[in-house]
Amino acid sequence: MWATFDPVVIEFFNRVDRTFDDVSFVWTTTWRNRVIPGLHTEHWAYSMWYNAGFRGQFAKEWRVNHEDDDRLHQYRAQEIKEYLEKWTPLDFVIIDDSDYGFNDTLGVKRFVKTSSDDGMLFKHMRDIWSMMGNWDRIRL
Repeated sequence: MWATFDPVVIEFFNRVDRTFDDVSFVWTTTWRNRVIPGLHTEHWAYSMWYNAGFRGQFAKEWRVNHEDDDRLHQYRAQEIKEYLEKWTPLDFVIIDDSDYGFNDTLGVKRFVKTSSDDGMLFKHMRDIWSMMGNWDRIRL
C-alpha cells in the first residue's frame, strides 16, 4: 500500500515545496488515529512518504490531534481548527476526500475535496494551486 502513492501527486507536493516559502505538511488522515508515540511512529510516517519520493518537510507537529483525543476523532474539522489555533500557520489548504464541514468550522474556504474513488486529480491540483497563488514564493 505505501508504495502506491500516486507519483504525480507526490511531484505536485514537491513542486509546492520548491515554489513556496516556509511550507510544511501536516497529516489529517485517519491513519494518524491511535498512533502510539515512542514506537518509531514518526519514522514510519516519514519513511512512507519519503520512500514514495516526497521531498518536502512536515511541520514540527506533523499530525493533528497529536494527543490522540478520542472526542475529536469523529470531528476532523474541529481537530484541524484546534491544531491551527495552537500552531498558527500563516495560511493553509486542506485536502480530503470527505467534507467534514471544514469551511464552515474554520470560517475560511481552504478545503479541496478530492475523489474517494480516483484520489487527487489534476483539477484538484489546479484548485489547490489557485488557493496558494498569493503565498510568498521562494526567491532564487
